[in-house]
Parts: sequence; C-alpha cells; structure tokens
Amino acid sequence: MTVPKKVIFFSAVLTILLMVVLFFFVFNPLGLGPEPETVLSSEFFTNPVHDLSELELLVDGKEAFSEIFKAIDSAESSVYIQTYIWKDDRTGQAVVAKLKAAADRGVRVFVSKDMLGTFFELGDMIQGKPSPVFTKIGLKGHKNIQVDTDLFADTDHSKYYIFDERSVIFGGMNIADEYHLQWHDYMVLLRGKAWAEAFTNKVLKQLPWPPASPLVLTLNNSKETEIRTATVEIIENAAQSVLIEHAYFSDDKVIAAVKRAAARGVRVEIILPKVPDTHLYANMATINRLLDSDSGKAPRVFLYPHMSHAKVIMTDSRIVAIGSANLTPRSMLTSKEITLFVHGVAASPFIRKLREQLETDIAVSEEVLQPFKLGPLEKIKAVVGKYVW
Repeated sequence: MTVPKKVIFFSAVLTILLMVVLFFFVFNPLGLGPEPETVLSSEFFTNPVHDLSELELLVDGKEAFSEIFKAIDSAESSVYIQTYIWKDDRTGQAVVAKLKAAADRGVRVFVSKDMLGTFFELGDMIQGKPSPVFTKIGLKGHKNIQVDTDLFADTDHSKYYIFDERSVIFGGMNIADEYHLQWHDYMVLLRGKAWAEAFTNKVLKQLPWPPASPLVLTLNNSKETEIRTATVEIIENAAQSVLIEHAYFSDDKVIAAVKRAAARGVRVEIILPKVPDTHLYANMATINRLLDSDSGKAPRVFLYPHMSHAKVIMTDSRIVAIGSANLTPRSMLTSKEITLFVHGVAASPFIRKLREQLETDIAVSEEVLQPFKLGPLEKIKAVVGKYVW
C-alpha cells in the first residue's frame, strides 16, 4: 500500500514543527536578556561586610526544610514559592499539607512551578503520582492557593520561598525526598523586611537591586543575564584561593577563568560529585580540560563520594557565590536563575560555616590525579550532557 504524498508531506511538516517547539521549550533561545560586561562594582571587592547577621547558611535538606516548614507554619499573610521540581513523595506531600493548613487560616499562597522540571518527575507520573501542583488532591483548586504552571513561560530553574514579605529562603533545593533527605546541597535564609522587599522587587518586578547593598543578588531573566559575568569577576579578582563545589560544571567561560586563576598562582580547588545524577561525562570532560595545563599549574579536582547538588563558590575565604545556577551553558544562558554574591569577613558565622563545610567536603573526597579516558561514545555523551543539561 502506497502512502499518499500529502500524508508524507504533512507528517514531515508536523515532525519539523514538533522539533522546533521542543527546541524552543528545552533551550529557550529567546527567553533571556543580554550578558552585561560588568556586574559587581569595585566597591564590592574593596568593602567587605562585617555584619551578616541577617544571612544564614542552611547546609543540606534537614536544615533547609526545617526552616521552610517552620516558616510555612508561622506564616501570617503570604507564602510565595517558585520551584523547578516538586514530587509527590513524603517531602512534597508534607509541603502540600502545610500550605493547605496555612491557606485554611487565611494565608495567601502562590506557587510557580517550571514545566521543564516536570521531565524529572516522569517516572513518578508513569506510576500515577503526578506533581501535587497538577492535582486537586494536591494544590489545584484549594481556597487561597494559586498555582501557575505556564507551559510557555521562560524556563525557570530557580528555587525560592518568600514568607510574609519578611524573609526569603533560596538556593539549590527542589521539593522532593532526595533534596530533603539524601543529597548534599545548600540554601540561604535571608531575614528582614528590607531584604525581602529588595528580593521581591528584583526577582518578581525586575527592579534594580539597592545600589549600595552589601549583598548583590544577580539574576538571569528576560532583562539581563548577570550570573556568569559576576561569577567570572569573582574568580578574576581572586588573589589567594578559589574553592568551587558544584554538581555540574561545563561552561567554557568559567572553565577558562578557573584555569587562568590557577596559572597565575591562585590555589584552585574544585569539588564535583563522583557519580552525579546527570552530567557525568560532561563533568569528566571538564576535569580533563582543567588538568591539562600549559603553565604546569592546574586546579586540584576532588570527587565527593555522594551526590552533591551544590552551587557554591568561595574566593579568598571571604567572597561567596551561592544560588540555583549550575556552571553549565543551560544555567548560564537559557534558564532563569538566582545567585547571591556576598563579600564578608572571615570571622562572620555565614562565611565561617561555609568555609568549614567546604574543607570538610574536600577531606572526605578523592582527588583526581589523572585525566579520564573517554572513548568516542563517552565524548558524545559529554557534549550532549553539556548542552542539554
């Protein structure tokens, strides 16, 4: 039986259209603004903050979700949540229950969830457990709860909570058991009405961050793509040390900045997970590039024995970058992200806690002394992983 030419033609057109839609959905080529030439001022690097008492580092899910649960339980007027992944597991259900209880006592709840993150929930959906943002047994249709899952919104990989416009929790953790109970990761608690207002204005209204602020919140959004520029700036300004702990590392500009820092004599140490949930071969290819040094001064690379979903950088033991952005082309160029840059003093609890945690992570990790041997298939996987995730 011969297939009519019209059927073949329309099938081909439909296939092309679906591929174009998938490309725009995944890579979001028009969703973000341009990269500025500079982000962090000279004053940021010359004037450290002595009082970081309104900033608290939350290490791992037990600390972070303890604060999240307490903040939801004590919320009086509003809770705003943005997340990338929200699974129908114990942690996801616990957050749902607490939000419903808050809504029942009159708290306004707004939830925004990125649709691309649903890809990581497909296994649960096949088993009949879709994300609570999609179901009436979850959050849909509940009084005082508004859920936004716009299919055509810009890809938003950020994760944050705003409570009563008085405090904010943000960082790398999605809402699922692995982030709460299994993986190594970081969040930040920012207290105070002024900070919460500045965060809300910057993130939700695209208004400028306070110009003389001791902390600098950077975004990748439809207005500007700031995070990679600021990340390279703190690495370029490092005089003594660069310490990076990230889950996924493959961005060319950041790799080049790290290698330049090592070449000029800065002590560079990088912690990556030994077996990440994704991006394994892309990480391996990056490690090979880092160890290949013309100057003979290569960064030291360590493999953390468990899954680390971290997104933190510390330079000179006092400047910190922490947020949701991975060191990948996707996070740097096509996804909405949030990263906070802080210049503190070594004695501040926030700086000291992070420094000690990073030192602990290095102590339990295995140093990479030789490049990985990657065959043709592994190299293809590395390229695919680099640009798809």
